[in-house]
Amino acid sequence: MKRVAEKSRGVLTSPRLESRGNMNTRVFTCIMTAMLMSVALSDVVCASGRGDETVVIGQADMASMQASDTPELLNCIPGVKAGETSISIRGSCQVQVLVDGRSINDPTSHSGAVKWSMIPIERIEKIVVHKGRGGVAFGDNTEGGVIDITTRQSSRIGGTVGIHAGNHGEQNGEITLQGGIDRFSATLSGGARDYDGFTVNDDRKERRAGLRLDFKGDSGTELFLSGDYSKQKKGLRGYPETRTPNSRLNYEDSSLLFGAEFNGLESRSWYRETTTRNSDSDRNFFSELRVLAAGQSVKGKVSLPLAGELDAGTGFEWRQARGTAFDEQDEERSWLSLSKRFAQSDGPWLAVVGIRGNLYSTFSNTVNPELGVTWSRKPWKVEVSVGSSSNLPTFRQRHNETSTTRSNPDLRMERAVKTGLAVLFTPSEELNCELSLFHRDITDRITYVRAADNTGRYENFGEVTYQGLESSLTWKPAEWIELTPSYLYLHARNEQTGLWLPAKPFHTLSGEVLLKPVKRLSIRGDIKYTGQVYARTDNVETLPGYALVNLRLDYRTGAAQLYLDVDNLLDREYLYVDGYDAPPREWEIGMNYSF
Repeated sequence: MKRVAEKSRGVLTSPRLESRGNMNTRVFTCIMTAMLMSVALSDVVCASGRGDETVVIGQADMASMQASDTPELLNCIPGVKAGETSISIRGSCQVQVLVDGRSINDPTSHSGAVKWSMIPIERIEKIVVHKGRGGVAFGDNTEGGVIDITTRQSSRIGGTVGIHAGNHGEQNGEITLQGGIDRFSATLSGGARDYDGFTVNDDRKERRAGLRLDFKGDSGTELFLSGDYSKQKKGLRGYPETRTPNSRLNYEDSSLLFGAEFNGLESRSWYRETTTRNSDSDRNFFSELRVLAAGQSVKGKVSLPLAGELDAGTGFEWRQARGTAFDEQDEERSWLSLSKRFAQSDGPWLAVVGIRGNLYSTFSNTVNPELGVTWSRKPWKVEVSVGSSSNLPTFRQRHNETSTTRSNPDLRMERAVKTGLAVLFTPSEELNCELSLFHRDITDRITYVRAADNTGRYENFGEVTYQGLESSLTWKPAEWIELTPSYLYLHARNEQTGLWLPAKPFHTLSGEVLLKPVKRLSIRGDIKYTGQVYARTDNVETLPGYALVNLRLDYRTGAAQLYLDVDNLLDREYLYVDGYDAPPREWEIGMNYSF
């Protein structure tokens, strides 16, 4: 039910041009290996932590969080904001979302949106959220971080059924069936969701289906094949002051993923086809964008002279785009990553150091290093991280043409340098305190630039700085109550103009209370405050802050779960940070049954 939009309104500027460089693959790999070995020979000792910067959510955590869908689950994590098709971490929308090792970010969108209906919460085994990390292990578009999702595997014969309904025409049905024989197992899932909307042209229809086949062989060999299909039809209502009653969007996505694990190697092969169609009869407008993608990745351990045993990964991906406004475009990218974990014997110091090389057919080649250091001695843990990553412009940003947007095929990638410090204090199982400081410098930031004639295009726009702090507290004073307040301060400014970025609130606060008055009943309430934001890049218009109260009641009896979910309990009128109007009070009642 929760919906969050993250967009920016543009400003006129001029991009600076620079030539594209190319690097020979062999030289590129040698430089990367030499850099890693030099670090390995140094006295730095370290390893990755599992603290505020890396959040792990298992099935038990998901059950206690009582979310009705994946975005609602992610919104329970401090610093993470997820909507119907959006995701951001600490103000950045450059977040890579992977399911079983394959990206599910929308390749036809402007900025890597995610269709969360493709991964219902019932299929999730585990979620790992890396805040501001992941450039080495997960590659491009990880400036904000990474959300790594693993789906469930089970040979138990059974399944789950969910039926949900609410106001504004909300109807939702989902089913998952699973079973296995000997070493083979299969999971089949499907779902449908309808929503009439709270205003004109705000309706939505979604359909999805998925199938996964698993085989477990001898000596730890595992194979799986999964296929997913999703389809969405929705209205695009526009801003409150400029409604677009006949603007429509159709989205269709189908994919195949083959995975194998044997002899310590992990292999992934994928194919994906995504199509987005936009139309508006009032403007006699129609646009179609279709993106095909196919790739292969391999991860495992290798041994190098002097450096010893390393975690290594390599891969290749091909993409092709076709659109009504541009000719067919092809591009390729390949990568090689190396990382090593160091541990101080019987000491508090751990570390991970790594580096990733990226080769592109369209953009300049890059080398992205990453270093993380952890000091841990109960009840304290301190984590320091530094690294860099690349944010690639999308096909839509570079090539798509509309009545208001011109193409810019010379658009360059963004480069991000990230640093972070996290301090955790856990004096007992009932109390956990976390404080994080973060800083990100982004050069050649991609921004939609609007001209005086109300047309524009995406351009590289100077340097942008994101910095701030995030704090959270988890306190369980008794078995029947848990308190989880959190606070995020975000400083997001364009250093070239000295102006603040639009749609980025300075202050975000959240306070959640979970009550379990009796064994089978739980009540979760949360208050969320989003501070004032600038509505435009010229900083002459602001949108006021707003506070929301949400409520969820869950009752479990045997294999059944009944729940009532109410968003915007006080029926407040407010605007999202991008200027779109938000829905009034929305409620949903549902049942999940396992068999």
